[in-house]
Amino acid sequence: MLTRRTILAGATVSVALAAPPAFARRAGWPGGARAAVSLTYDDGLDSQLDHAVPALDARGLKATFFLTEENMQARLRDWQAVAAEGHEIGDHTVSHPCELKAYSASRFTREQVTDAEQYFNANFGVDRQRIFAFPCGVIDLGRGPQLETELRYISVLRKRFVAARAADGDPNDPRQVGKDRYLLQAIAPTYDRDDPRLAIDYVRKALRWGFWAILIFHAVAPKRLGDGDTSIASHDLILDWIKTQRLWCAPMRSVLRELKVETA
Repeated sequence: MLTRRTILAGATVSVALAAPPAFARRAGWPGGARAAVSLTYDDGLDSQLDHAVPALDARGLKATFFLTEENMQARLRDWQAVAAEGHEIGDHTVSHPCELKAYSASRFTREQVTDAEQYFNANFGVDRQRIFAFPCGVIDLGRGPQLETELRYISVLRKRFVAARAADGDPNDPRQVGKDRYLLQAIAPTYDRDDPRLAIDYVRKALRWGFWAILIFHAVAPKRLGDGDTSIASHDLILDWIKTQRLWCAPMRSVLRELKVETA
C-alpha cells in the first residue's frame, strides 16, 4: 500500500492511498521513461569518490551528493571535480548532528545551515537552488510536540533551500512533489542489508506508478563492514539494472525542474 506523510493545515497526516493510476502528465518523463530515479549519496565519504563516482561515470549516470562539510574538506578538490562533471552537490550540514533537541531554530540555522552554505557557496559557486538532506533522517528540530518540531525544521529550510530529502517512504507522486518538497520521500535500501533486490523492488514501484524514486547510499566499499555500507558488487548490480529499465535517472534538482518546482 502506498503511504504519504505530509503536513497540511497545521496537522501531520499519514495518508493510505490505493494503487495509483498511471502517470498522467501530458509529456511523461523525459525520453519516454516510465518513471524517474535519483541516486543520492550522503556524508561526503572518501569511498564515494573512490568507488561510487567511477561507477556512475562509467555508466553515464549523474547523481546527487549530500556533503557534510567536516567529512569532505580534506578532498575538496576531488569533490569540486565531481561537481564539474555534472553531479549535483547538496547540503548535509556542517557536522551531521543526529540529536537535535538542544537546537533552537536560530542556533541550528547559524551553526549547521549558514556556515555550511557559506562553505559550499565559496567552493562550489553560489547556488540558490541547493537541496538539503536531513542528517540521520531526523526531521524534528528542538523540543516540543512532534508537529511543532517538524514545522520548526521546515521553516528553517524554506529560507535557504528549494527542497529537502527525508529518509523513508514510498516513491514520490509527481503531482504532490510541489506540496511535499521539504519532506521528499526516499529509502536507503542497503543500509541494513547488502541486498540489491531491496533497491530494485523499490524502483519497480516507481515504474508501476510512474513515480519518482530516490535511493540513498552511504559508504560504497569492496566489502560491507557495517551498517550503511554498500558493497561494490551490490552497487554495480543496482546501477546496471537501472540502465536496463525505462527510467529517467537524474539528479534531484533536474527532476524538480522537470516538475516545475520553483524556489520558495
